[in-house]
Amino acid sequence: MSNITCNDECVHVVFLGLPNVPGIAAEIFGELSSHSVGVSMVTQNTMRGGRSDLSFLIGKDRLDDMIALCREVSERVGGQGVSFTTEIAAITVPMESPEESAHTLSKMFKSLASVNANIEIINSTSESAIFIVSLTKAREGLEALEKAFN
Repeated sequence: MSNITCNDECVHVVFLGLPNVPGIAAEIFGELSSHSVGVSMVTQNTMRGGRSDLSFLIGKDRLDDMIALCREVSERVGGQGVSFTTEIAAITVPMESPEESAHTLSKMFKSLASVNANIEIINSTSESAIFIVSLTKAREGLEALEKAFN
């Protein structure tokens, strides 16, 4: 397998404690769109009490102008705040085939564990897996994955 990549120029943005009602994500992404912000790896987790956390990645080059905007949008939609994590990297690994996905994921998890790279977030589809790891472990994690798959 080739084409394993590592992006260390990303920020994990989390809108915390959003009301879990239709239209909130549309409001957030509409505002980001109006500022031409590219996002990736969108996830939403429903929490107890009718609240959700909504997270995604943006480029580090947009962080300074997004902090105030995201906080304002969170307040406007009734969120409980926003967090920004910059000391991360996104490692993307192409999947070999949908039929082999469990085997491939197992190999990926073992590779990252072998260098003590803790996975903070994972997003997996039939085409690729994206692992968010600490920036301090990104290079070792990338090398372990490349060794396991090449």
